[in-house]
Amino acid sequence: MKKIVIFALALVAFAGFAGAMGSKEGGAALGPATAVKYFVAHQGGYIGEAVVTVNPDGSVKSAELHEWQGPGGWAENNSADGKSIVDGAVVRVPDPLANPTHADPEIKGYMFYIYNVKDGLGIWSQYTPGKDAFGRPTRQYERDFEGLMGNPIRAAAYVAAAKADKLVNVTIDGLKVTVGKKASETVHYGHMDKSNPKATYMPIGAATIGYRYNMKATVDFFMANPLAPFADAVAKAKTPLRIVADKAVDLADAAAFTAADDSVFFLADAVTGATFSDFPHYALELQAAYKLALAQQLINSRK
Repeated sequence: MKKIVIFALALVAFAGFAGAMGSKEGGAALGPATAVKYFVAHQGGYIGEAVVTVNPDGSVKSAELHEWQGPGGWAENNSADGKSIVDGAVVRVPDPLANPTHADPEIKGYMFYIYNVKDGLGIWSQYTPGKDAFGRPTRQYERDFEGLMGNPIRAAAYVAAAKADKLVNVTIDGLKVTVGKKASETVHYGHMDKSNPKATYMPIGAATIGYRYNMKATVDFFMANPLAPFADAVAKAKTPLRIVADKAVDLADAAAFTAADDSVFFLADAVTGATFSDFPHYALELQAAYKLALAQQLINSRK
């Protein structure tokens, strides 16, 4: 636990600094602050949202992780039998950087993505309005969804649209855009946010605690150790796990997990409780949001 103790001492030192800032000698008092960090999640295809709020003393007040389905998670099945997504499926996403001067209100301020298949490989690529019709990028992978979502302006707009249920399936004939079903009507995993209790992605099973309990373990460990070097959390070992059933985390029956142990990530010699490979990535994104919240706290104190 030596490393964890060092992290805790560092946090105490920061709290002392925050207290000095709140004194007459240190300047204006610090208040709570919140920051959001957007990222492309889970090896791509999903938009992550790490939200962290800090207390006046710099400690973590609350932390959240959300992972929003990309087009592949909600595009309407367009195969002949209606059971899969094939080349040509198109979705529309609000995007302040897309087609900002276009005359058609059904195109202006929106980005369009088409399921672009080549040599058996499908990629969600930008679909761009031209003089008489929409066109695909010259190279299949150019201007793809994941690459474009690396821009936090686009990612923030995508998350806002997902929350407001403004992501839609569309069909296009020439330059005519016809709006179809909303993402909420065609989502493939029960909910647009994989962290929502109603989601069904990576369910609990006999040998796995499932996605949502994994995410809870990640957030809980981060909140207790916000300054930990999460990139070092690459070692894993078998250890017993116990789920405390919580319908606010996952509506599925926690009793479905019956394994005596599971491969759990460790940091230093502390058990994180998280078992899936993206634990260090998610924790690092939370840590980045934490640091942004601390910076926002100082900015707010100077206003």
